[in-house]
Order: sequence, then C-alpha cells, then structure tokens
Amino acid sequence: MKHMMLAVASLGLVAALSSGTARSETVIPLATWGGTNHVNIRHFVPALEEAIKATKPNELVLQHFPGGQLGQDKDMPVAIPTGQVKLAWITVNGWTGTVQDTRIMDAPTGLTMSQLDELIDRPDGLMSVLQKKFEEKNTVLMGLADLGPPAIVSKTSIKSPADFKGKKVRVFSEGLAEAVRAFGGSPVSLPFSDIYSAMQYGTVDAAIVGFQGVNSQRMYEVAEHVLVPASFLGTTMMGWAANKQWLASLPDQDRNAFIKAMDIASHENRKAVVSEIDELAKDYEKRGMTVTFLAPDQPEYAQWKEATQPLLQAILDKLSPDVAALFKK
Repeated sequence: MKHMMLAVASLGLVAALSSGTARSETVIPLATWGGTNHVNIRHFVPALEEAIKATKPNELVLQHFPGGQLGQDKDMPVAIPTGQVKLAWITVNGWTGTVQDTRIMDAPTGLTMSQLDELIDRPDGLMSVLQKKFEEKNTVLMGLADLGPPAIVSKTSIKSPADFKGKKVRVFSEGLAEAVRAFGGSPVSLPFSDIYSAMQYGTVDAAIVGFQGVNSQRMYEVAEHVLVPASFLGTTMMGWAANKQWLASLPDQDRNAFIKAMDIASHENRKAVVSEIDELAKDYEKRGMTVTFLAPDQPEYAQWKEATQPLLQAILDKLSPDVAALFKK
C-alpha cells in the first residue's frame, strides 16, 4: 500500500508539472451569418477544420458561431476593427464606407472569374494590395472568394448593352441602376423576394440577380435566358477578416498555422464556388434556359467594354493609385 501511495503521489507530481508547461488551446471564434447552406459556410467551415488538422503542430480549436450569433454582415465593418468580433465571414462590397478601395468590386472591370482569381493571387495582386488597405483599418484580410458576377435573367435574349434599351430591369444597387440607365433601360428597385412575381406579371422585363439566385427564386419558371456578363456589372466578393490585435496576440506557432490554414481553406472554397456555378448552369439548361457566360472572344464583349468604359473610369479615378493600376489596361 505504501509503494502504491508513493506511486500515485509521484504520478500526481508529474501531472502537475506537465500541466504547468502544457500549452492551452487557442480558440478561433468564426462568426458567420445568413443561411448555413451557403457555399461559403457549407464548404468553407469543414475545409478550415481539415486545414487546421493538416497544419500541425498547433493548439487551434475552431468554434463556429453561425446565423449571425455574433453579428450580421452589415455589422462587420465596425465589429471587426473594434474587436467586438475576432474573425468573420464578410461581403467585401459592403466595406466601401470603411475601406474605400473595395468599391472596385462594383466596378465594370470585365474580368472573368478565372481572370479575377489570377489577379487576386499575384504576388503584387489584389489580395496583397487590399490587405494593406484593411490593415490601415485595424483588420487583417485573410482570404477572398469570388461568388461571381451578377446574372441577367430575361424573357427575351439580352447579350449586349444595346439590348437593355426600353426594358425595365430589376436592380439591387445604385451602381447597377446607373449602368442600366446608361444602357437605355429603366432600373427598378425590388426586394429579392419580389422578383419572381415581377417577372411573372411583366412588372420587369429582366432582373439582375446573383447566379445562385436563379435557382433559389426559380427564375427558370418565368424566364428563358441567363447572361453572366463577365464582371461588367461588378462582382460579389466574399472574404474572411480578423481583428488585427487579436491575430497578433495568438502564440506564434498557432498564428502561423492559422494563417496557413485560412489560405488553404479559402482556396478550396474558391474551387467549390466555381464547381457549384458549373453544376447550376447545367441544371438551368436542363430546365430549358439558355445560359451564356460572356467571354473576351465573343463579339458582345467589346460592346460591353465600350459601353461601360466611362463608368469604370469614374470609379478608378476615386480609388488609390495602386488599386486602380491593377485594372488599367
């Protein structure tokens, strides 16, 4: 019995010494909002968990707070810089009041998704330049994921800006309204939930929606054509951003592993977005729609470029020179 008590006491001492030197877990509190079926949640969160496992050694533990538990998208431009939220999914287009250069996401650059992906990843490219702008606002931009340009859903074919003339077109931003007016159309501001009935009863002739929204709003029941006009109507750029002080406070090993894991997961997520768009396009075609992705080798591309050049230049003139230079040709 004496030997057993000594053994237990010895084990207790070893455990105490071990607990004194063991590293504590580093909790990563990821805030998201919106529906959990969105590709930027449904795919990214598991991808980040896998990337964290793959970047050992680290003591990272991911805690996901979905459904706006820590804040909505509109809150993030204030919540992240002030540290109320440590890490969150963001809509980059929504940061124009905080990081003015994010206006480039709404600009008619004409880049395809593959061209934009290439520009993001260049050593001196969009990700690198925007990271500097975000850091000035006490925020670290940790990844980007382009959801793709808005789509134009219509009953009759729209392929060029001239095809907008005389048409009533649903828009969801002033920038899109300005573009539609420039093309000779009449912009109509409508909530997302009202698009179906507006198309059904002819309140609008066409609607600008996210490509994924064609499915969720069953546009294939009330329209026959879908055009994705490169990014001549801007693009929807999502991303992930962290509070600068919080990130700097993480243990070096964990911080480095976390940054690497975020990069891996964001690239995996971008692949998932492209794959989903390809699958949706096939589905829309099966449902009887004509789906067109505008490309530089199509004759209408030059028409879009000419029609949107004044709008593009007006935005570039308001941006920082290093950001504007990325889009000047």
